[in-house]
Amino acid sequence: MNERIRELRKMLGISQSEFADTLNLKQNSISLIEIGKRNPSDRTISDICQKFNVSESWIRNGTGEVFIKTPSSTIEKLREEFHLDDFTCSFVYEYLKLDEEKRNAVQEFFYNVLNGMDAVNRQESEPESSVHKTTVEEAEAEYIKKISNSAGNTGSTALNSTGGDMEKASSE
Repeated sequence: MNERIRELRKMLGISQSEFADTLNLKQNSISLIEIGKRNPSDRTISDICQKFNVSESWIRNGTGEVFIKTPSSTIEKLREEFHLDDFTCSFVYEYLKLDEEKRNAVQEFFYNVLNGMDAVNRQESEPESSVHKTTVEEAEAEYIKKISNSAGNTGSTALNSTGGDMEKASSE
């Protein structure tokens, strides 16, 4: 077991000091374990397995795979199969870590984006003469109308505090 711990540390490419720090041990403890003068406690074995994603049966008995399959290894398989870039892999991984409510919010956002893209694509495919282009003045008037309606019956409207130009635009 002591040799496997040393082998693992070398596979990870870290020093005894870094390995010890990760496990909240002293570098000397790792040195003694690796040379066989000290056996690791059950707690240390558990920490190694948890922090480095190592199979306990491998560390104790040398059987099976060194590392436990994780969602990130699944993402790596998806990367290969679908030729995904780093951004896509990170995005999928982060999405999968979200709770159900946040996943639903992300899904709704993307459906809205996709529906908006469909509308833009339909508009771009229509002949130029049938596409109504809103002028700045029309858009501004529509905005003023919406915010005036949302001001309600409070006696105060968005127009009261926007200045004369906005009032002029709404009356045109």
